Amino acid sequence: MARTRLALGAIVIVLAACEGRTRPPSQAARIKGPDGKEYLLLDRGAYKGFYDPWGRLQRIEYDANGDGRADHVAYHDGAESPHRLDVDENFDGRFDRWEDYDPQGRLTKVGLSRKGKGAPDLWVTAGPGDLPAKKEYDDDGDMRVDRTEVYERGLIVRVILDSDHDGKPDRWQDWSSGRLGTEDIDSDADGHPDRRIIYNQQGRVLKMDPLRGQ
Repeated sequence: MARTRLALGAIVIVLAACEGRTRPPSQAARIKGPDGKEYLLLDRGAYKGFYDPWGRLQRIEYDANGDGRADHVAYHDGAESPHRLDVDENFDGRFDRWEDYDPQGRLTKVGLSRKGKGAPDLWVTAGPGDLPAKKEYDDDGDMRVDRTEVYERGLIVRVILDSDHDGKPDRWQDWSSGRLGTEDIDSDADGHPDRRIIYNQQGRVLKMDPLRGQ
């Protein structure tokens, strides 16, 4: 996290020193990007700023290791602060970290590629004090969340599972006591829990009760 934040700071500082973050560049080449759109390119070696034809900063690309490929891309889309930063941390040509920022420049969410396939399979939502508020996992690579962990003060208090990988949660676990206390289960796949399993302190099942109204 610290290395990425330093890189983001370096991108903003260098571009500000070159031309100002959102002002139209005084000297820039007109190019056509891979998306077919026209841009004004401000080239400062490892740093490249891309502006739209009206001079609004769209993104900054940074090549940290000098291999000719951008390994940090900060997306501004006309704003002074970037709203997203894509990072290739291992320099293999594929991004493996995606950071989202609010308009005040605060980190709100981070996507990570645990399997290195160029797509996020873990998302971490930032909470107070640099602690996570939520973690979401995609374990089968279908870009849908299979497991959600909810945190309070750095501790797991709730887990939500999609155990059959159909895109809908079917198990809701309560960990607020510091251990698995109860688990609500949707046994008929209607999207609502209909059974509750109660566990003892050793994690063994004490009983299963039907939920009211089910």
